[in-house]
Amino acid sequence: MIYILLAPGFEEIEAVTPVDILRRAGFAVQTVAVQPDSQTMSVEGAHKLSILCDLSIQEANLMTAELVVLPGGMPGTLNLEKDEHLRRALAFRMENNLPVAAICAAPSILGNMGLLNGRKATCYPGLEEKLV
Repeated sequence: MIYILLAPGFEEIEAVTPVDILRRAGFAVQTVAVQPDSQTMSVEGAHKLSILCDLSIQEANLMTAELVVLPGGMPGTLNLEKDEHLRRALAFRMENNLPVAAICAAPSILGNMGLLNGRKATCYPGLEEKLV
């Protein structure tokens, strides 16, 4: 399973495009709501597009996923970074060389956690100092 994680303020094109392309390619993809109210499955993006997610972060098995995708956007990236469940899963995945895709501002989450040491990453211009 591929999980696309959505927190309030996510960049819509960075979430919807991977879902669309991966599903067209035949991959199993689910959207995951990452927000303080785990009962709410609808997540609003940075430009007010709301997406009804397939699962909550508590329901997704991030440790065994084929791929975890982190869309960027503000404040979506900051909201992803706040989630302790996600932080534990990212640490596990990076330590075990399991695939994580972070788009635009989202690589800063991995950098802030110290998970990019010795790795190459690309990010939104101006956030390069967050990658070390």
